[in-house]
Amino acid sequence: MDITYPHILMGHVPFQRIALAIVVVAIIGFLVYRALFPISYPRNLPRLGEKEGISWRAMRQKFHTDCTAVFKDAYENYSKKGRSVLIPVFGPHDEVILPPTSLQWLCRQPDSVASSLHAQIDSIQLDHSLGQKFAHDPWGGMLIKTDLNSALESVCAIMNDEVAAAFDDCFGIDSENWKELDLFPACRILAGRATLGFTLGDSPEGQRLCRDEKFVESCYGVLDGMLDTAGALAATRKFLRPIHGPWASRIMRKKLEDLKTRFEPLYRERMQIIEQQATNKDVRVPQDLVQMMLQYAVKERPEELVSLDDITKRLAVSNFGTMHQTVITLHNLLLNVIGSDSKYNTINLLREELAKIITDSGNGVSTRWSRSQVAAMTRADSVARETLRVHSFIGRTVQRLIIAPEGLVTEDGVRLPQGTMVSILAHQSQTDEEKFPDPEEYDPFRFSRLREAAADQETGKPGLSHLSFVSTSSDYLPFSHGKHACPGRFLVDFELKMTMAYAIKNYDIEFPESYGGKRPPNVWFVGFGIPPLEAKVRVKRRKGVTA
Repeated sequence: MDITYPHILMGHVPFQRIALAIVVVAIIGFLVYRALFPISYPRNLPRLGEKEGISWRAMRQKFHTDCTAVFKDAYENYSKKGRSVLIPVFGPHDEVILPPTSLQWLCRQPDSVASSLHAQIDSIQLDHSLGQKFAHDPWGGMLIKTDLNSALESVCAIMNDEVAAAFDDCFGIDSENWKELDLFPACRILAGRATLGFTLGDSPEGQRLCRDEKFVESCYGVLDGMLDTAGALAATRKFLRPIHGPWASRIMRKKLEDLKTRFEPLYRERMQIIEQQATNKDVRVPQDLVQMMLQYAVKERPEELVSLDDITKRLAVSNFGTMHQTVITLHNLLLNVIGSDSKYNTINLLREELAKIITDSGNGVSTRWSRSQVAAMTRADSVARETLRVHSFIGRTVQRLIIAPEGLVTEDGVRLPQGTMVSILAHQSQTDEEKFPDPEEYDPFRFSRLREAAADQETGKPGLSHLSFVSTSSDYLPFSHGKHACPGRFLVDFELKMTMAYAIKNYDIEFPESYGGKRPPNVWFVGFGIPPLEAKVRVKRRKGVTA
């Protein structure tokens, strides 16, 4: 038999089929590579650690074990020098850290180029926990931005009684004996009920639900499920998320069903009010967020208005924005007030300010807060701002996802491709020793001293409003910055001050003796500042104080 050389190589398989197989394998290999490494970053974008010869795998491991060291390296060697740098973040993902000097430039970028919404979707994964409609059409958050300011006065009235009732239930009313309690669960109750007072508490059914322990637990159950889903998918490569998403979010259906069942009586109550409005213009309309949402849906989202499922999920989105970080901030704030008291006389100075504001208001000892009273709490404002400066929950902020097909060229000349996530380091900017003396020290009146010194001589109104709790800048970024800064920060401002004021006015608060007067430290984990969730405090109702 005449066997030619090609036949020996190919085993009688036609050359065309071999060539086709090679092409198919090459295409599959390319697709797998693009799935595993979807973004091709330019050569002029520095990779953290490359100068020192540290492998990317080692740098990623370092982020997962000591993220603060990674942040510090990026900040000192790149951010402070006005340069962008690529760093590894949680899971298999990377992120470009821009310098603080690029803050205004980044905030000016059109949403069609650098998208805040797409960054939030990527981080929170609402499309998997609740559904794409609730991720891509977050109109509930828009209402907080547009309608909250006009409703702040009524918000105070709604939250007054709820804060007092929550403290009675949680801290107790015993003025003879100290009570030791776990602070974080207590803060979940206090912040949760205060926030729900604003969200749904301005009607008989709303007030009932605010004080329904099972309903509050159900709200937190959904919130925790959303966080669990987001965490699981953050550790998953993006091309696998459509596959892993249903499994990661499997817990949500039962949690949402429970919330819907408990929420339904209030929904029916409010729908009845909307029906009555059509024939009776004098019907009382509740002034809370749920009612704002339903009134908006009447005109703009009628298909959602008649869906209890949809409105329940809108409530879940609202709770995620108003409850999650508020609880953590309140927890940190109370720990800081107690921990700084021996050095700064924090509690007595806050009580002095509180007594002056109440006396000036003509309300005697009644703590029925108004908008002007909350605004006048300069020391309390400083305590809250300093808490977020030193103990922010987020390590990176002003996140944007580059969605323009042509990418985006940074101020330092790096063309970032489509799909790049960018952000600015928050904690390092807020604890820079060149900007703040003793930057890691919690000084409760760091900002109020400056504002009181610059007060108007005639009115006594504090100056330097850019140093207030709600004002953002390149060295204060817990609420992000620019047009996409957190719209709920004004509500958080009210809630924290009212809650803290009630606590220090009506209770003596201290650490257990075993703490030696020391505040338990926060820890950083994969980019987030975690407070000591096991921390305990001792509380006792003050005698002779009228709530």
